[in-house]
Amino acid sequence: MQVRFFSVIIFLLLFHIANAQTITGRVTDIMGKPLIGANVIWENTKSGTVTDSSGNFSIQDKLDGNRILKISYVGFTTERLDVKSIRHWEIQLIEDATLSEVNITAKGSATRFANDVAKVEVLGVREIQRAACCSLAGCFSTNSNVEANVTNIVTDAKELRILGLSGVYNQVLVDGMPLIQGLAYPYGPGSYPGTMIEKIFVTKGANSVLQGFESISGQINIEFHKAETAPKLFLNAFANSFGETQYNANYMIKKTGWSNLAIGHLTLPATIIDRDKDGFRDIVRTNRVSFYNRWSYDNPEKPKWRVTIAARYLNENREGGLTNFDRKKDLGTLAVYGQNVRINHGELYTKMNYIVNDKASLILLNSAFAQHQESYFGVKKYDGKQFNLTSSLYMDYYYGEKNHNLKVGISHRHNRLQEDISFTAPIPLLTYAGRYLTNYDIPGAFVENKLVVSKFTFLTGLRVDHFGDFGWKATPRLLVRADISIDTDIRFSIGKGYRIAHVFTENANLLASNRILKLSDNLAPEEAINTGLNFVQSFHLKEIKITLSGDAYVTYFQNQIFPDFDKEVNTAIVDNFFGRSVSKSFQLENKWEFSPQFDIKVAYNYLEVYRENEGIKQDLPFVPTHKWSANTSYSLPSDKWQFDMTYRWIGSKQLPSTANYPEQYRVADVSKPYQQLDLQITRRWKDVQVYGGMENIFDFRQSFPILGYDQPFGEYFDPAFNWGPTKGREFYLGVRYSVK
Repeated sequence: MQVRFFSVIIFLLLFHIANAQTITGRVTDIMGKPLIGANVIWENTKSGTVTDSSGNFSIQDKLDGNRILKISYVGFTTERLDVKSIRHWEIQLIEDATLSEVNITAKGSATRFANDVAKVEVLGVREIQRAACCSLAGCFSTNSNVEANVTNIVTDAKELRILGLSGVYNQVLVDGMPLIQGLAYPYGPGSYPGTMIEKIFVTKGANSVLQGFESISGQINIEFHKAETAPKLFLNAFANSFGETQYNANYMIKKTGWSNLAIGHLTLPATIIDRDKDGFRDIVRTNRVSFYNRWSYDNPEKPKWRVTIAARYLNENREGGLTNFDRKKDLGTLAVYGQNVRINHGELYTKMNYIVNDKASLILLNSAFAQHQESYFGVKKYDGKQFNLTSSLYMDYYYGEKNHNLKVGISHRHNRLQEDISFTAPIPLLTYAGRYLTNYDIPGAFVENKLVVSKFTFLTGLRVDHFGDFGWKATPRLLVRADISIDTDIRFSIGKGYRIAHVFTENANLLASNRILKLSDNLAPEEAINTGLNFVQSFHLKEIKITLSGDAYVTYFQNQIFPDFDKEVNTAIVDNFFGRSVSKSFQLENKWEFSPQFDIKVAYNYLEVYRENEGIKQDLPFVPTHKWSANTSYSLPSDKWQFDMTYRWIGSKQLPSTANYPEQYRVADVSKPYQQLDLQITRRWKDVQVYGGMENIFDFRQSFPILGYDQPFGEYFDPAFNWGPTKGREFYLGVRYSVK
């Protein structure tokens, strides 16, 4: 059976190779407008063509010698493409005076590495749809760089981890804006529908200083669909075997100079399921409604101005707890244990770009969000209100032979977070009820210079920010890229980052559990230095493109804030750690692109995250030392059928010690390894796609993941002791409808 299967795959592969003799593509500007008459020429020859009225081109493949296509257009950057395996290209050329990068997407290639100083992995729509992800967190199920971890299974709070570090150490941006932080941190990754997202940019380690001082382990930038390029109408409906349903609708209109995109989302809750018979619901019941509206202005008659205005509103209710929990009568009482999180969230951001001349432009960025969250964790009531405003203004200037790009600007961040914690019934030993107020303004300034010299690109950046009582803090960063050849890139990065902790919002597990909490009165900002080295090497075996990439990162912390669960029994001590705290990460990834329709990717991750306390090394909990992942995608030549498969093997993780707990509440100090397999099939017609699949086919579930489930009001209750899947096998079915 296996021999027959692989024979079919090989036959289809040979069929593709035999029939792929023509290269096609489309050339546009950054606004998606076609560039008519752009030159498409084989390098070092006079053989070529030009784009038509729609920006499309078709050129006969050059089957021998140097197969580099040059795409050029007056007033725009020139791009060189290695076309050894890719048959269709979507190319965005950038005006010389505006930006420095070229955005290229190969059709059928779900992920790629962006042409940037930092190693940026770009997840496109194809990659996002491979797992039928219903939220931002689900978009990374096929990705080896980002891990979506559940921090509280009762309310399904999640964090996005990079380099094995807590999600608080990477910066999550929405269209370049810092909108997922504070109150939005634990539930934000689950509240953004996957259908809103056009691209996700993932960068490890140090990055640009333009977005602030917080990026330590990396950066995740989510790019929503743009009104200029989105389909006129998009509809999506999804249902899974747990009874949860989701509905999405996108609508776009264009006028002269203006374009508008409206997006609506609705989630209806799952049924009540308790497969392990511990009395607790396995699935959080979520009601979610969100609306998003984006306006863009780019008048060709007045090309100096480009404006984007976007707003989003979210109303969400999450409910978990015992199967017989009734929110109307049991909320906040000792009768039946339950957890409930109600969120009202609004955000607004603007981008304005004014082109001064052919060398300079001014960019103004503003973002703000307000959130009110009312939560109950048994008889603990948490009420949070936050307002966050971030602004930056900078000049983007090219000088020299346009091999220098200088950015100089100022920024300001205002944040006010009020947290009120009370107990509706007394719980012995818990004394952290009260009002906690975080209110600060952080002014800053930054400068960044990009220099291209031969095969080397240098990005140097420095920003200074004033952290109130802690004074001025400097954030220097250096990134170097060496283009050894068209197939070989080597990158180095080093940079410093800072972070102000929000203890309760960023550690929902502390509120959910009944651990004793000891909180320092004066927490200093965390500091860290991250150093990274990575490479990307491509090989070509006839029409097969092989990409080997590897990276290694080391992060050293100062004043790190990570709850210490082991120092005292059933206690979380939150304070600055002044000893040695280190994170080491190594990754090796190998991707085979047999054709635009068939690829295989395998990755290995090694993680070592630890502290040294009085000479004793302590591994931080819930971090697997070893991880393997593999995924493959195959579609028929007609692209009507697509088959996707993802495999993950997760090694053992250190767990908080329960050695001094009563015997019935003791668990092993180390979790056991587990594996998961996901499958998906997609059928496409002209405007309709039907997709279905299975997640966690092996049906692996952590047994009794809630510690002390028999005594939810007892001192040893902890629903954040999960180290593996808890839902088990999932079936799903969905349909997409799109009109271009």
